[in-house]
Amino acid sequence: MARIFVFHLKDLDVFSWNIDASVGTKSPNRKVDVELVQFGYFALSRNTKSNPTVKEFAKDVNPGDPYSGADNDPLTLAILEHQKQRGGTQDGHVSPVTGSTGTYSTFDGPHTFQLLVLVNNMRDLLGSDFPRIDKHERCPQALREAVAACFDT
Repeated sequence: MARIFVFHLKDLDVFSWNIDASVGTKSPNRKVDVELVQFGYFALSRNTKSNPTVKEFAKDVNPGDPYSGADNDPLTLAILEHQKQRGGTQDGHVSPVTGSTGTYSTFDGPHTFQLLVLVNNMRDLLGSDFPRIDKHERCPQALREAVAACFDT
């Protein structure tokens, strides 16, 4: 299920999307969670401000493709390259966001959760339609339904 996550940034409460469980190698890889992360890499691949090396991997991620967590899957490769470029935890999976600040600390200092970086790329891609990622033509079906359910009553 796509989850709403709100974190506090300076004087603002910031809306984000969250996942129920990790996505990547040795992870549960729940369908909607996978589709949200895939859509995040799709958005990153379209962002002119993104790291060009990560964009090269992200462009091969197709939202809605089946995902098993295999080492050679385009999503696994994008996650690993993204972590390599960002620093911090290098575990091969995107974790759910926890806490209230959107950051975690590791051996090399504080880091923004990887998922929040992906959501920020979705924010850039969708502009004023964010957080309604379900309105984008490349939003996969299970994710589209989960997002719509968060808003439709």
